[in-house]
Amino acid sequence: MNRHLLQVLFFSISLIFSNSVFANNQIVNDDEKPVVLFVEFSFDANDMGLAIELLTEMQNQTYENEEGCISYDLLLSAEHPNTVFIYECYENKAAVDLHNKAPYFKEIVTKKLVPIIKTQNIKKLSPINDMGIAIE
Repeated sequence: MNRHLLQVLFFSISLIFSNSVFANNQIVNDDEKPVVLFVEFSFDANDMGLAIELLTEMQNQTYENEEGCISYDLLLSAEHPNTVFIYECYENKAAVDLHNKAPYFKEIVTKKLVPIIKTQNIKKLSPINDMGIAIE
């Protein structure tokens, strides 16, 4: 009986340890998963031309300078003419960090775009197929 109890105890400790190691690896690996940002900006009607110009320049700079950028799409709202959506997809967290620290990001977004933004909403998302969920 004691031998059986020791086996159960050993098995339980092994299971706890392996789950702990898996959880730590999962945290590290999350930095390597793709990152999607879905951004919504609204502007005053008289700022829309400048906003589109700045966002287009940001899109061009991103595609030209960032290998880790998979997609950077600018979309106009059909229902709200002064609302712009940006769909951004990056290979991993490091690519997002590179994007946010780029000198053109600071020049275009921080200095020029932020002052004319009326409202903003930024959502950080993960692609479903990269979360281990089977898509059939």
